[in-house]
Formats: sequence, C-alpha cells, structure tokens
Amino acid sequence: SNELWRATLETLDFVPFTNASYSGGVLITDWFSSEETKNNISRELKITVRFLSNEIRADGLEVNIHEKICEMDKVGCSIKKIKTGLESEIKLAILKKATILEKNTMKKNSKERKKKTSWKGKDQKGKN
Repeated sequence: SNELWRATLETLDFVPFTNASYSGGVLITDWFSSEETKNNISRELKITVRFLSNEIRADGLEVNIHEKICEMDKVGCSIKKIKTGLESEIKLAILKKATILEKNTMKKNSKERKKKTSWKGKDQKGKN
C-alpha cells in the first residue's frame, strides 16, 4: 500500500537508500554505522525491507538486517545476516506509522466526499 511504503521511507529516513523500488516491493538502505571504529574494527549495518502484501499487516512486511565487520589490519570484510530485536522494532514502527497514515488518508477522503456530495443538487446561488 502507498501508506506502508511512505511509512517505511519515513521510519528509515535517517539513512540513505541504495535501492527503493516501489513496483518491485523492496527498499534497501546503504551501509551505515552509528559508532566510530573501535579496536581497529568497523561495524556497519544494512536494512532490507520487502513488501509481501499491499495490506497493512505484520505478515505483509519482512525486515532483514545485515552486518559488515571489517578489521583494519586484515584484507576483506565479513558480511552476515543477523537476528536482533531491531527487525521487529523497525517493523512495528513502520506498521504503526502506516496505520496512522491510512487513518489520515481515510479522514481526508471522507471530508472530500462530503464536500462533493454537499454541492450536488444546489443551483448556482447555493440554494436547493
């Protein structure tokens, strides 16, 4: 749904995206780090969100997090998918925001329909 997509963009607005495909149903962030390099090890995260349904439901959204660890004195980095509570926190935040956006959209559409239907049947002077 458009609300689910917008909620995801707003929830993850703290990091740039490398892929944001509305039609493909996927949103991937760039690698990011919230901490400085410690003990010559840098740790970065990447978040992937897949939209599995157009409905705002817990099973309509999949959040995955990958971690990249690079040791400065070694060549190459290790990348692995990790499981933390962060996935469910992000998912819950997206679903809450999407629900609010959907309610606001429904209110707005309802008001617009009322305006349109209240003008039907009135002549040019505003009288019935």
